[in-house]
Amino acid sequence: NDDDNDDDDDDERQPDGMPRMPSNAVKYTQVPKPSTTFKASTIPSGLLKQHTTKKGTWGIIRVSSGQLEYTIIEPRKSVHVLDKDHLGVIEPKMLHQVRAMSDDLEFVVEFWRVPGTGVVDEKREGLD
Repeated sequence: NDDDNDDDDDDERQPDGMPRMPSNAVKYTQVPKPSTTFKASTIPSGLLKQHTTKKGTWGIIRVSSGQLEYTIIEPRKSVHVLDKDHLGVIEPKMLHQVRAMSDDLEFVVEFWRVPGTGVVDEKREGLD
């Protein structure tokens, strides 16, 4: 195991590479709008290719049915299968992408921020 001399970010990441969201983060919005979900056939194309959130913006991928593959590309690659029992945490400014793994997939993406880290200025064109 040569991970012992790794970066200082080990405390911010679970052993499988999933980030840990700050405990004082608060939810401020989600896509799509409440009471609707993204489905395997309606995932916006922007989520299927590499993309990031803005500085200070954390995300939670919450799957309500089916399975979603969540690939974290930065700071090091890890691949996760999300379902109703396993959510995905999106770290600010880190490249990631998703892919449907089942036809019955339904999920939402919640956006969270730590209070006092600046204004929320997110344009979510095409994600609503």
